[in-house]
Amino acid sequence: SLKPQLPAARSPEEGPSPASEMTPFPGATIRVPEVSDPNVNVEVAISQKKSLREAEVAERAAHTDAVAMHSASTLRRAWMRLPAILITFMIEMVVAFVISRYQDTLKIYPLLIAFQPVISAVSGNVGLQSSSIIVRNLALGIDSERRFWRALLPEFKVGAVIASTMTGVVGATALFWYAPLREGEHTWSGAVVFALTIGLGIFVSMLIAALSGTAAPLLSKRLGFDPSAMAGPMETAFQDIAGSTFLLAMGAFLLHRFGDHGAACAGGDASGCLELCRLAAGNATAALYNPQCIQSCVADIAAGVC
Repeated sequence: SLKPQLPAARSPEEGPSPASEMTPFPGATIRVPEVSDPNVNVEVAISQKKSLREAEVAERAAHTDAVAMHSASTLRRAWMRLPAILITFMIEMVVAFVISRYQDTLKIYPLLIAFQPVISAVSGNVGLQSSSIIVRNLALGIDSERRFWRALLPEFKVGAVIASTMTGVVGATALFWYAPLREGEHTWSGAVVFALTIGLGIFVSMLIAALSGTAAPLLSKRLGFDPSAMAGPMETAFQDIAGSTFLLAMGAFLLHRFGDHGAACAGGDASGCLELCRLAAGNATAALYNPQCIQSCVADIAAGVC
């Protein structure tokens, strides 16, 4: 096998290595055109030395984080990782609150519930991929928390390409799953609206996941936290809250206006519509209802739909 050949050492009489042989970090050689202007060569040399220093600093920081985690006791490790989990729990409670506000939509379109974990899992994997890549790049000095946008843009582009691909795959799956292949209350126009809702939902969710997965380790490092412990939970939490909120809000808008049940009374009649708004029974004389759902039913009754 061929081994990379490093440039031979130069004698003092030969002067410093030309710009074409500068190495930003050990084992890598960067080739740039020869420039006759000595000032330009000096600037290139300074830039390469700066890259070397940043790589060394990143390597020492990554070594310190790894040693601290490895040498800690079981309770100490749990204590170091627990804050990210608690923050994730608090953010996910916001997701639970958002879902509870759209129970009327989920009751009318139960298939929407089936696609929520699919969207969450696929988007989460995109975010975790971006997060793992950035954590590795930080450890090797390839990326730096000081060059935030330079590290963010490549991962965002990759995330956009993957999101576009998966939008077609998941959207087509939603279309044929919802399609009226057998006689029922579904229509092809309703299937198209449902597929559009799912497709847009996963596209936006995956873009948000790529952004949060890239930003989380960079911000964690900038704030002095271990990115390997903080990045994953933070990415998952922000992706869930943004992705779920967008999917449900957009689903409620599109499906109620253009879906199969958009021009029909939810529940079949006024009493059925109000029954869909029931959240929990208290006792024989009282029950809790979703106010947003009640308003929707009242509007449908006033418009003559129910």
